[in-house]
Amino acid sequence: MFLIITACINFINLATAQAINRSKEVGVRKVMGSKRNQLVMKFLTETLAITLIALLISCVLVELVIPGIQNLLHIKSAFSLVAHPILFVFLAVLVVAVSFLAGFYPAMVMSGFSPALAIKNKISANSGGLSLRKILVVVQFSIAIVLIISTLVIIRQMEYVRRQPLGFNSEAVLMVNIPNDSVSRVQRNTFKDKLLAIPGVKSLSFCSQAPMSWRNNTTNFSINGIENKDFEVRLSQADDHYFSLFDLKIIAGKQYAKSDTLNGYVVNETFVKKINLKDPNDALGKIVTQNNKTAPIIGVVKDFNDHSLKEAISPLLIYQRSMNYNQVAVKMDSKQLMQVGRQIESLWNNTYPQGIYFAVFLDKDINGFYQNEQIMGVLFKGFAGVIIFISFIGLFGLISFVASQRTKEVAIRKVLGASTLDLVKMLNGSFLLMVFIANLVAWPLAYLFVSKWLSGFAYRMDLTIWPFILAMCISMLITLITVSLRSYKAAVANTIDALKYE
Repeated sequence: MFLIITACINFINLATAQAINRSKEVGVRKVMGSKRNQLVMKFLTETLAITLIALLISCVLVELVIPGIQNLLHIKSAFSLVAHPILFVFLAVLVVAVSFLAGFYPAMVMSGFSPALAIKNKISANSGGLSLRKILVVVQFSIAIVLIISTLVIIRQMEYVRRQPLGFNSEAVLMVNIPNDSVSRVQRNTFKDKLLAIPGVKSLSFCSQAPMSWRNNTTNFSINGIENKDFEVRLSQADDHYFSLFDLKIIAGKQYAKSDTLNGYVVNETFVKKINLKDPNDALGKIVTQNNKTAPIIGVVKDFNDHSLKEAISPLLIYQRSMNYNQVAVKMDSKQLMQVGRQIESLWNNTYPQGIYFAVFLDKDINGFYQNEQIMGVLFKGFAGVIIFISFIGLFGLISFVASQRTKEVAIRKVLGASTLDLVKMLNGSFLLMVFIANLVAWPLAYLFVSKWLSGFAYRMDLTIWPFILAMCISMLITLITVSLRSYKAAVANTIDALKYE
């Protein structure tokens, strides 16, 4: 929508700015009997033709960019009008809407010229609505600046998320799904011994899930026989190697001893705080019951992020229950990942020939939590780049028209002693002012948007003024360069060419 609005503003600005060039045509047509509504339809038809040509070009471009879009969005889709006839309806509505949005105002302006003034070439350059053109430039640049600020904030927030310590070590850990039926549980020890025999496998742990996981198994519980109704607790089952493999820190008590069944709970710091205890040691020995499973708290583990950084850390119970293990975490030598990974897959297929092998590196799985944000970041970069490009093409066209309309004024100023720098500053002034106003309009809108987006993260960066300042500097700098290039050309033009007919 923003792209279409920006492009339509370009068309409106350039069409109304150059309306004077067609004023005689309008005057002659009116003298020959054309009515205003006929002229409006003529100009709208011209805009429709331009839009249709743009549509044909865009269809070719779509075919070129679809592979990149498929990779970005992880989807398989083809641009086929035959397979999806609804696209015809969408494109038809789009063409009509864009043609009307872009063409209606210029058509009304040009069709309203007085035939007498038009034929006498007395139509003013400002008759196309100079003030409206300035407003549209402000709107156009406000959109671009909002996208620039949003893009900068998204990039910084994703960098912040990537740098945020998770509280556990996820490097070179392969999470492998394992069958969990009674026959497979018998094979588990054999599978474990053969896994540990593979060169490059450092350690392994059977568990229900990784420390940070998409799974979210929660339940009610009671402490010392008193039911807790304030919050639910998240459950995680793991063997005794789980804590050392992921470098989880026990801050009070101890981890449980090797067993196939429940012999004690390890809770996290958040659980201790939630039950209103300040000292983790005070939680030790309390009896927890959940789903008819009762055992004492024997240890407290330092908090780690158990879900994406969009969410706060959950209160957590970790305990042993071998019948719930459906994954094995394999810590590998980071220099032999591919080689060891192939050996693990081969061993798995030989051990469980009836199953389907599925494994993922924990780092990659964690990145999946932020897939939507990463996609949004790429899209914002692309859209911001395109909108900036469109905006400054329009700006260059507009300054070219203004410079051509002020050719004689520039020549007279030069004759009266104005320097090239004075003339460039004169032509730059109004455009830089419009972009400055656009920044003032865009800042509160961008602040509302990025604040709302950042509120979706439990862990987020502090929103400072720097993305806003940087967006202003970028927009002002590009405006200065764009306008100055055209202004300089007008300022150094030969004054004789401009004044020889006067």
